[in-house]
Amino acid sequence: MRQKRAKAYERLMTAYERYFRYRQPYQILIDDAFALNLHRAQLSPQKQCDMVMRSETKIMITQCTMQALYARGPECQPAVDLAKSFERLHECIKSVVGDTNKHRYVIATTNTELRKHLHSIPGIPILHYNRMVIVLEPPSDATSNRIKQIEGEKVSQSVVEKKVLDGQAKEEAGENPREENSEQPKKKKRKGPKGPNPLAAKKKKPEKSKPQKHDTDKDDKDAPKKKRSRRRNKIGGDSDSADTPTPATA
Repeated sequence: MRQKRAKAYERLMTAYERYFRYRQPYQILIDDAFALNLHRAQLSPQKQCDMVMRSETKIMITQCTMQALYARGPECQPAVDLAKSFERLHECIKSVVGDTNKHRYVIATTNTELRKHLHSIPGIPILHYNRMVIVLEPPSDATSNRIKQIEGEKVSQSVVEKKVLDGQAKEEAGENPREENSEQPKKKKRKGPKGPNPLAAKKKKPEKSKPQKHDTDKDDKDAPKKKRSRRRNKIGGDSDSADTPTPATA
């Protein structure tokens, strides 16, 4: 298989896994014509399917497909023996797939009518045999439309979720305004005109404290007055001599 085709198949199966929940190993349902073509080309179904799907695969066959191989006659007996090694389902392919392909089967068929029916169901990978090569078909219109629908739902859902989250954020901000204000970055204060350099400015000389004047008059009034001591002058000696009369001279 060419590298370019292998990468294309890998991207395609990745899309089926993403949008339609396919899981490895892929379960491949084959019909009678597909099994017969592989036998005639002497190709190993398991090896070829693993190579095309870029993963491990699990090949399965329905009971009605086995009956169709038996009905082809003895010449198809080797194909019947090969089909017996596959896991059997007791229902036909259409009924197994249903309307939604619940079990996520990959269908390998060369039946044109069956392929046309499967194209109407979104999310079914289809393999067909063409000139010694197993081909993984591109997604059908139903599959492509379903992928677009899923993508649109995701976008609308994300928009709704964003609105809900915005509403919750506003409610929380209304209930706790302080928390909102605390989370907001602080605005930088604009710097005004610069003042004079304090180092260059002259320092003021401290004023000398003036001596306080005491109210002497008030102090004199408040102070107790001193008593003056009288001093008597003695006249002509002591007082006793003054009182005694002096004798008269003859």
